[in-house]
Amino acid sequence: MEVSWLAFSLMATVLWGVWGFLSKVATQQLPTQAVYLLALCGHGVVLGYLCLSGGLAIPWHPWGLAAALAAGVCMAFGLLCFFKALAGGAASVVVPLTALYPLVTVILSAVVLQEAITPRHVGGVALALAAMWLLSK
Repeated sequence: MEVSWLAFSLMATVLWGVWGFLSKVATQQLPTQAVYLLALCGHGVVLGYLCLSGGLAIPWHPWGLAAALAAGVCMAFGLLCFFKALAGGAASVVVPLTALYPLVTVILSAVVLQEAITPRHVGGVALALAAMWLLSK
């Protein structure tokens, strides 16, 4: 039985929520550089799983490869910034604020990929911004 995109979305949401919490705990105990390095080791566990399960086939598509590598660099620097923010700020503010990253995706998708932005999307963005404001108070 195939797991649907919705189930994977919900699993990612829960895992990222736990990740945000555990990241704050880690930054309270360790320097941010150590937290970052150890988080990379966690990525290594998943990479090992992909290698062992045969799920690591990379086809040759230059633009796709370049985009994937650039995404990894953005994620890596973003993660380092996230840990630094958690080390100095409250998790209850830092995590929701950084969770607004889809707003950047929505804007880039509309401008670069020419994806349509509907009134419903605009309403969702407005609600996300309102939620951030409420959570930061």
